[in-house]
Amino acid sequence: AVIVKELLNRDEKFEDVFTEFDDIPLGAASVAQVHRAVLSEKYGGPREVAIKIQRPSIESKLMSDIANLKAITKPLKEADALPLDYYTVFVELEKQLADEFDFVAEAVAMDRIYNTITRSPDGITPVDSPVVTPRPVPGLVSKRVLVMDYLQGVPLSRAREEMEKKGIDPDGPEAKLFGRNLLKGLTEVFGRCILETGFFHADPHPGNIFVLDDGTVGLIDFGQVKQISGRSRETLAKVMIALDSRESDDNPADLKKIGDLALELGVELNEDAQDEAAAAVGMWLFDGSVENLPGGYDKGELSPNSPVKELKSFPQDLVLVGRSSILIKGLSNRLNIPWSLAKEWAPIARKVLDQKYNQTPKAASVGENRIRFRDVIGTFKQWGKGKTTSVVKNLPAPIRTRVLALLIRAQERRERKAMEQGPPQ
Repeated sequence: AVIVKELLNRDEKFEDVFTEFDDIPLGAASVAQVHRAVLSEKYGGPREVAIKIQRPSIESKLMSDIANLKAITKPLKEADALPLDYYTVFVELEKQLADEFDFVAEAVAMDRIYNTITRSPDGITPVDSPVVTPRPVPGLVSKRVLVMDYLQGVPLSRAREEMEKKGIDPDGPEAKLFGRNLLKGLTEVFGRCILETGFFHADPHPGNIFVLDDGTVGLIDFGQVKQISGRSRETLAKVMIALDSRESDDNPADLKKIGDLALELGVELNEDAQDEAAAAVGMWLFDGSVENLPGGYDKGELSPNSPVKELKSFPQDLVLVGRSSILIKGLSNRLNIPWSLAKEWAPIARKVLDQKYNQTPKAASVGENRIRFRDVIGTFKQWGKGKTTSVVKNLPAPIRTRVLALLIRAQERRERKAMEQGPPQ
């Protein structure tokens, strides 16, 4: 009924738009449920799509629940009983949910993030995104109904089970290589969105990350997105560079620089916090490869000696940035891969700050239709990468396992070499 009311034109029947529609949803969440369908030729079909349909009266119900949670946690804002300032978290969540009920805004967000991750930072050159995102179908979007690309795959939460079904060892080379590519892909996508534009997917969890049938990674559900300020984005970039270029985990000058930048972001600490607390919070959030945090703090979030306990207040603008970093930290821990977001994001951060402080006028365009040589090279690189992936996937299982094991060792050698060389001066 919602589809007919909001999507169909006058005198148009359901069958004029969709030739197939699965009554059993692909998935259901608190706000909406998603169904598979096939578009008619009139709308560019036959083509598989996913239709997101909002639940009736859900907006008033959820917003009432958030208001109650705020009321409960506000008196506990200054208490030591909770490891985090949950009142601030719920205030930020309330803002995000207000947009989650508008699927037109979600469609705009999908396109905006797609454009960020499939173009170079200057917006000119096409690049190969490590993550696939669905696109909305033009003309089939309303406030409560969103028709988009259908991504064939399973959520990350079911990936291990799916591997076992296909006869793939979840602890073997193929799974390990996928794990590394998953970490690298999500790190790159969130790093580029957060640092280059400040606009990013704000609801990352294993249900929204898909393992697609072709072995690539998909990211779905753009109902919650976040735009952080230019100042926060710039300071975050400086934090990444400071963490990446530090001499050691206990060098006083490095700790002061990292700590001062953390405070500049708006982090507030308890009055009796140690001098190293701000730097420890920064390392805890953005560098999972650190073995020993400064000040003797523990890495565990729930430990009584966690640097999180020193937080009096965390800036609302960065609550969801922290959520993204914690997701990637959690994945790296589960995969047993030491992972430093700061190290991975530092090259992006350097480019962002370099563009800000060393802007040069763009060369005048000779003609809009002129083919750029670098675009051609980029296209060939993408084609070659796709062909290589296809060949490897079609190898016999024993040979494929050996090839993937060699690829993992090559990646590990590159990573060790990069760590030995250190950051660029």
